[in-house]
Amino acid sequence: MIPSNHSMENSESLRYLIDKISTINTIVEAEELTKAHVEHPEDLVFQTGSAGASRGLQAIVNTIKTPDAITIKWDGYPALIFGKGVDGKFIICDKHMFNKKDGSGHVTSPKAFQEYDLARGIDRSDLHQTIANIWPGLQKAYSGKGFYWGDLLFSRPLQAVDGLYKFKANPNGILYTVEEQGNWVGELLAGKQGGIAVHQYIPPEATSVESAQLLNGTIGQLQNNSNVAIVPAKMPITPKLKASKADISKVQQAITKYGESIDQWILQSPAGTKTVFPSMCTVYINKKIVSGNLNNLLDDFYKFFETRPMSDNIRAKLTEHFKVNQAGIQGAFAIWIELYKLKMSVVTQLDKVAAASPIKGYLADGTQTQEGFVSQGIKLVNRMGFSRQNLSART
Repeated sequence: MIPSNHSMENSESLRYLIDKISTINTIVEAEELTKAHVEHPEDLVFQTGSAGASRGLQAIVNTIKTPDAITIKWDGYPALIFGKGVDGKFIICDKHMFNKKDGSGHVTSPKAFQEYDLARGIDRSDLHQTIANIWPGLQKAYSGKGFYWGDLLFSRPLQAVDGLYKFKANPNGILYTVEEQGNWVGELLAGKQGGIAVHQYIPPEATSVESAQLLNGTIGQLQNNSNVAIVPAKMPITPKLKASKADISKVQQAITKYGESIDQWILQSPAGTKTVFPSMCTVYINKKIVSGNLNNLLDDFYKFFETRPMSDNIRAKLTEHFKVNQAGIQGAFAIWIELYKLKMSVVTQLDKVAAASPIKGYLADGTQTQEGFVSQGIKLVNRMGFSRQNLSART
């Protein structure tokens, strides 16, 4: 396991570092942090090198600075897209269906949803009934134009037990409890056929989810006027966050020290290998998370590479590339762990705030936590908690 986080320091030190970090010219513009795909901040170094690391650092710092923009990352299932495109026809589908270039996945009725699956030889009979149950409610709640992307939380009426609603959409994920009375969330869920937590909006002319925009805790133009609850991702309690000046400085110093070497390793990889890095590093990190141990990231990466399936040609190219870029590899993992520690100092604070709110989440072992949170275009997740449980169940 990684070492414990440093103690929190005062806001004056944080403001100084915020001003200093804002001068780093490799950081992307703020609007680029709101693209559809939400990443772990620490993983960005493996995707775009030093610029990714700077983006992750800036996003964490901005999260601390503007905590009112943080939202809950609800652990719902499945993820559904619903609404109207330029043709004005109401649809409900999943991401795969929405991205079909020929438009065949934009089904306009529960029956068409089922027929689409049958045509491709997929049996999702349980989902078909769920879609039929929630279709009228989502269509009634819909207003405006474009599409909404959200996670289904439940599809049967909830019965409060000892003053709590309980539901678990993802079999490998979070069990939620929501207090029945005294809060807007419990009142919103009362008597509903289903509930969906919406988190992104997609323009009506879009043909894929790439143009999705974060809703930042709102429900857009949707209305809570039907038997399906439209649940915003807004945190019921706005947190007050602090960070260690030392932790922020470590990340910044590591980027300065290793940035050029990291970029040479990540961004100047041999021909035919440029798509290898992000996927290989993601698989490796996930394996470490499932093992429950984030020690020895660098040494274990080399061992992982030796057994990673790939062609002889690609392996030869990467072996030589790794030999001449050892500093970049060392730096990338040094930055990864420092970003993870900084992020976890924030996640720990957010979990404490969530524990005091009417929405509580629990892992299978009873640990109280959330799947995570979203802010500044990144996701803040305890990967040794929710991620490990979810990934372990799939292996």
